Amino acid sequence: MTRTRLAAALAALGVVVCVATRSPLRAQEEPELVPKEQVAPPEKPALDSTPPATASGPLRTTLDFKRWQEMTARERQTFVEGAVQSLTSVTLRLRADMETDGKVPPESLAAMVRFMHDHYPRFPAVMYLREMDTIYMKADGQNLSMSECFDQAFRRINAR
Repeated sequence: MTRTRLAAALAALGVVVCVATRSPLRAQEEPELVPKEQVAPPEKPALDSTPPATASGPLRTTLDFKRWQEMTARERQTFVEGAVQSLTSVTLRLRADMETDGKVPPESLAAMVRFMHDHYPRFPAVMYLREMDTIYMKADGQNLSMSECFDQAFRRINAR
């Protein structure tokens, strides 16, 4: 009888050891009910678009983001003010020509009115400048030329 007790004790000890330690005899672990969130890769960091304090030589000839980086705050403001002023003068000139001429065919009159309405600046130049800065702070915006960036900022601000 001692022999069967010893065998039973050894068997019980073996079972306890197998259960207590990780072994292939244990059941597989179940997958998590809520999977861990996949972390998206970080966005490409945008280049700094803050204006320099002073001018540091001649500007580049192309109107792109690199030139925008080289421009001082005053030069940027002058660029935007010039763009706003040119749009204002074009739309006002069209309006004046339509009033004095009076010979605009009806089929083009709607297109002319829509063009003047869509291209007449409704906000101060500072708002367009700020919007250009926010566009150029993003990596996608840094691929735009200055005129494309202004056009995008103009459309965003006037859509408000």
